[in-house]
Amino acid sequence: MEIQELILKKYGKFSDHHITFRPGINIIYGGNETGKTTIHSFIKAMLFGLNRARGRAAKMDEYQIRQPWDSPGAFLGSMRVVENGEVYRIDRCFDRSAKPLSLVCETRILESEHPQEDLDILLGGISEAAFVNSVFISQARCETDEALAEELRRRMVNSDHSMDGGIDVSRALQILRKKKRQCEQQKKKEEAALEEKISQKQGRADALRTEMEQLRAQAACYQKGNADQAEEFAASEKEEAGISPVMRAALTAMLFIAGALTMTGIFFASQEALRIFLGVFTVIFWVMALGVHALFRPHGKEKMPADDAGENLVKCPPGLIKELQKREEEYKNLQDDLEVLYQQHVRAGGADTEIAALTLAIDRICEISDGIFRTNGGRINEIASGILEEITMGRYNRIVLDDTAEVRIHTPERVLGLNQVSGGTLQQIYFALRMAAGEVFMDKTTLPVILDETFAMYDDRRLEATLRWLKNSGRQVILFTCQNREREILKKL
Repeated sequence: MEIQELILKKYGKFSDHHITFRPGINIIYGGNETGKTTIHSFIKAMLFGLNRARGRAAKMDEYQIRQPWDSPGAFLGSMRVVENGEVYRIDRCFDRSAKPLSLVCETRILESEHPQEDLDILLGGISEAAFVNSVFISQARCETDEALAEELRRRMVNSDHSMDGGIDVSRALQILRKKKRQCEQQKKKEEAALEEKISQKQGRADALRTEMEQLRAQAACYQKGNADQAEEFAASEKEEAGISPVMRAALTAMLFIAGALTMTGIFFASQEALRIFLGVFTVIFWVMALGVHALFRPHGKEKMPADDAGENLVKCPPGLIKELQKREEEYKNLQDDLEVLYQQHVRAGGADTEIAALTLAIDRICEISDGIFRTNGGRINEIASGILEEITMGRYNRIVLDDTAEVRIHTPERVLGLNQVSGGTLQQIYFALRMAAGEVFMDKTTLPVILDETFAMYDDRRLEATLRWLKNSGRQVILFTCQNREREILKKL
């Protein structure tokens, strides 16, 4: 695929700005603040859209930065590309448009009914992560990130000849991991609900057991013929606030004193009716004092022993027998419910089997994919090594990228790490890796190489070797630069 034209209708500082490209190397030259990086961003946005960040990051994400300067309400653009001799126009509206993406084949005058799916086909199925880690190099961002190793793993495993090409191993792992998380969350939720039910029913069963013990102790008193003691025992078992001995004594004393005072008043009263009235209240106060002393005296808390169950219960009041039977029935039902809940709790542990099976499947797929990556990983190392040897003019002849994205550089004399080479050489190593990754990713199509100030740290000798490789690669290259030396070197080539 080659880019034929960009139309920045409303994007950043540009409004209805057209740029045309040709096959081979294209240079967009201009000083700082002229909009080169905006155009570079526009190309990726047209191919993959603009994702909006959330929270604080949204203030400085690409979507906010590239908002049109003169008309914030309109945020859109178009791109024409050529693939297999046919011209396609990609139209995007980056705001909340009802039709954010359209794809039209202008050669056949046919608009796609499924623009995203057809655009993915034009791009050869390459993901945005793979794109930005291979042929799309941003300003001062030649190095790759951990997404490169993951994308390479996915592409190599899925394209392995021993596997079905329709199987996406990364997708399968994603589904299995999601299913495992769902099983773990469901198990945790079910266990919490069961434990809550068990706790509630167990608490009620404990309360019932206490109540039955009290009722049976009261019934035992009736069985021994001591009804008074049974009633006293029943009263002592009731939960009530009660009066402390000090309060009982104080209240009794106050009532006796009140009675004494009213009695004294009798001797000083001159009217017969008043003396009778005071005499009546004297009696009332003393009777109340005796009542308080008798009614609120402390009861013993020693429980009466329960007799054998069911023996002579006919001697007990019918209400007591009914209450006891009611609680016994409820207690039995609670025990049955608890048994069912305990069995469910045990069966809930069966989810561990499914979780273990999913874990085993995930581990096995990872093990297989690791083996395939190690077997096929030599492909990218071979391609990158060839590119690096050419652009360094033989100084570095082999590069190795492992499945953790760790890089080792081989010279004819020794093996080096990235921290042992100069900044310019480091940029060349990453460039070689990116171009090699692009070949691995784009087995169905070839995308343009899009470079924004990529060669700022290259000396003239390195730059000439790299531009020569790009020219000989036959790819379309779009190079953004604020320097004139790329153009001068290309004139020599």
